[in-house]
Amino acid sequence: MEHGPESTASAGGEVSVSTRRLALVVTESFGEVAVDVDLKPFFLPYLMLATVRYGLPALSIGLGAALGEGVLDIFEGYELDDPIGFIGYVVGFMAFSWYLREVVSDPTRTRSQVVAAILGGFVQAVFEGAAFLAFAPAAGVEQAVVSVLGNTVTHGLLLGAIPLVALLSALRPRLAEILE
Repeated sequence: MEHGPESTASAGGEVSVSTRRLALVVTESFGEVAVDVDLKPFFLPYLMLATVRYGLPALSIGLGAALGEGVLDIFEGYELDDPIGFIGYVVGFMAFSWYLREVVSDPTRTRSQVVAAILGGFVQAVFEGAAFLAFAPAAGVEQAVVSVLGNTVTHGLLLGAIPLVALLSALRPRLAEILE
């Protein structure tokens, strides 16, 4: 089996699709917390992204996670805003990876991980909020702001940074071996 950047990217995308899809089955069963605010297990792609460099492997994981979401969207009933959400997931996961790997000097620091997770959640939530405004304009700007802020909290903090930091702390010895 080949272990170059291309094979890592492909494997990361495949694992990301499967794990995201399975985790979404659990979190989606809770429904929306508020209008267009839901629970998504962002920590799973974040955990994978924390172990790879920014670039093709990160893009593969981001696309895989977005595809996992897209598969469930098809089963739930396709909506017009789904393509915008798909792009938002990819861009949000890339923002997480970019910040963690290209901006901060130490991606193992808890603060770096929390900021990256909230940034990724916020970027994705902005796409969701824009789609909400575009396809449900009667709801108004207030509801779009609630969507962005709520999804930033649920995706970036509650199911993003908190489990990510806990898992990375528990896996730190093993990750040190992988990242070297």
